Amino acid sequence: MYKKMSNNKFIANRHGSVIVEFVFVVFIITLLIKLMISVAAYQSTVGKLDRISYSIAGIVRERGSLYADDTQLTQNQVAELKRLAEEMLLRSGLQRNDIAMTVETLHFHATPPEIKSIDNNKTLSFSIGACQSIQPLHKMTALSPYTNTARWLPLYQVTLCLSASPWYNTLFSVGGGGNAAIFIKSSAVTIER
Repeated sequence: MYKKMSNNKFIANRHGSVIVEFVFVVFIITLLIKLMISVAAYQSTVGKLDRISYSIAGIVRERGSLYADDTQLTQNQVAELKRLAEEMLLRSGLQRNDIAMTVETLHFHATPPEIKSIDNNKTLSFSIGACQSIQPLHKMTALSPYTNTARWLPLYQVTLCLSASPWYNTLFSVGGGGNAAIFIKSSAVTIER
């Protein structure tokens, strides 16, 4: 039923086979460790960007008290916010200055609760660098509540983009068919108080 094989005939030359197997195992383990370190660094960067984007969104939401009742967002204010985001990123341990930012505002006309009409004169979008939001703010109008003061609350979205490290680009662009840079994105949406 079973054919008996002699160990001597199965492997004719056993010299060096352990070394070759050891090299392959060490290579695979090293590759897995590098992959885990890259994924951990990526997740850490995403967490830092999430905290920074939420902080910047809070500043945009409260800018009426910060900028002396100035409710209209300007490009200069967005440039100041980008510098602040760069400082926060630097203090969190990432020494990168290639951060891009998009700030979107969505205001509504004073209408009855049945009608939600976007005010295009006050709805703005400012970008510094190449950064597109994950989902445009005008598609999230359902997030705005109708208040007791008979108005729809404005929405604000801050999106931060940071180019991924070269190792991450190489790892996840395999089979992608291009050399397009991969960005780490983080968005925070808030409503006015």
